[in-house]
Amino acid sequence: MSGSASERRSVHAIGENRFFRFLGDVFNPLIPAFICAGIAAGIATVIQESVSSWEGHRILYLASELLLLVNHSFTPFMTAWIGYMTSLSLGGTAILGGMVGMVTGLSGISNISSFLGLGQVLQSGSGGVIAAFIGAWMVSTLEKSIHRHMPKSIDLVFTPMLSLGIVVIPYVLVVMPLAGFVAKALGEAMDVLSGGSSHIVKVFSGFLCAFAFLPINVCGLQHGIIALYPIQLEQHGFITLYPVFAMAGAAQVGAGVAVALRARQVKNDALFQVAASSVVPGMLGVGAPLIFGVTLPHPRSFFASCLGAGIGGAFIMLCGVVSSGWGPSGLLAMPMMTSNRYSSLASMGLYLAGLALSAISGFFFCLCFTGKSYFAECVKT
Repeated sequence: MSGSASERRSVHAIGENRFFRFLGDVFNPLIPAFICAGIAAGIATVIQESVSSWEGHRILYLASELLLLVNHSFTPFMTAWIGYMTSLSLGGTAILGGMVGMVTGLSGISNISSFLGLGQVLQSGSGGVIAAFIGAWMVSTLEKSIHRHMPKSIDLVFTPMLSLGIVVIPYVLVVMPLAGFVAKALGEAMDVLSGGSSHIVKVFSGFLCAFAFLPINVCGLQHGIIALYPIQLEQHGFITLYPVFAMAGAAQVGAGVAVALRARQVKNDALFQVAASSVVPGMLGVGAPLIFGVTLPHPRSFFASCLGAGIGGAFIMLCGVVSSGWGPSGLLAMPMMTSNRYSSLASMGLYLAGLALSAISGFFFCLCFTGKSYFAECVKT
């Protein structure tokens, strides 16, 4: 019986890992677009807020409009791109998934809702990326099934038409409303994590989220969190948790500097070289060398960086810094930091202060938890 239970747990874990890997296959290729769209929107906001008569400056006006075009080329069509990548990852015809995703945001949805009297549960955009994800899975699964039975001579014409024609009715009338409820609930949960109006809740939530992000990353579960970002971006136009999670990378940088210092003290040149060479990429948001090459092999350093991340996360959440997109953390994320409470420049300054606070905290905690003897013992083992 115990062996059977162990096997069931193993199969369950494998299934979860496959699901999160699948989320990564869908969202990771879209990250460059989120970065470009977010940075473009951030820089355009800086131009418009920092120059009072920016519309009268031909170069600034042109730059701002071009940057907004870059942002608008992706953000309003997010569901179409997610549907496209979902179908592509499932081995279906990618453009069919993109078409289902595009249906989600079309104005005709509201016309159908009005005609059927579904105004409370169905509107253009209902369900957002969750609906697009499910719809693309539906059309890909059905398409592959039809392919197996359709004669080759008419497969190209009838299989796409049947796939979309069959899926679009339950998608619009069932999937979109249900996904809308789920998206609303997840959005409200993220709002709760953001602390609402309570400063105590904000500090606690910011600390806990940032503290937990590194262990989540190590376990490969970060794709589940990334999948929540588009939901909040659709609902509010900004993301609250990404700036908080970005503090984890800064804390890694501080801990990495402390490890390099300790390694130099115990004359461990190999560890010093690894730690020192990982700091600059870490500052630019590339954290894997620091996590897997420096802090994780030395658990006290890893725990110290988690604490440092928590300190920075509490600060960022308390200040209300939000982002217009996501991508690499660190200094490269600064143009994406905007805020509904401060000017864009002030918000970026607060984000930079959060990075510094996280790095200093990670450095301090790492020095406190790891004396020379700790790294000397690690060298021996």
